[in-house]
Amino acid sequence: MRHVKRFIQRGLTLIELAVALTIAGLLAAAAAPSLAGFISNSRLREGGHLLLSETLAAQSEAVKRNALVRLSVSGSQIQVIDRSVPGTPVTLRQRQASGGVSFDTITIDFNSQGRVTPLADHRVDLNASGIVCSGELRCPRLRVDGGGNVRLCGDKLSCT
Repeated sequence: MRHVKRFIQRGLTLIELAVALTIAGLLAAAAAPSLAGFISNSRLREGGHLLLSETLAAQSEAVKRNALVRLSVSGSQIQVIDRSVPGTPVTLRQRQASGGVSFDTITIDFNSQGRVTPLADHRVDLNASGIVCSGELRCPRLRVDGGGNVRLCGDKLSCT
């Protein structure tokens, strides 16, 4: 009896591997612009949520302390400052936005009732380095009403 060896093909040939890598490269190149837009939108949303949470923290501290508390926003830095004793402000919180996100410079004072003092509406726009807000890319805006209502709008145009 004669024994015949059978070879079972396992794995990939070099040509199959090259074709698979070429297809993967083409798909990655096609997805790159969408991924860049997604990352930019994510950075702006993250900065918006940071600003919103610090604004709500300042408002809450004003009510809790029964005193004047200031939200100070400049560049990418956000500070919550206790202004209850004139001439000696105390920084309660200080946060820094990441990812190149920056904010309009603004100062908002909250009184012991959580309302804005003096009574006025405020809007804070978010920006990011190298990003132009148009089309699919939406830059958020924080809106603080004089009565104390705080909200984060998904787009500057929808937040008037």
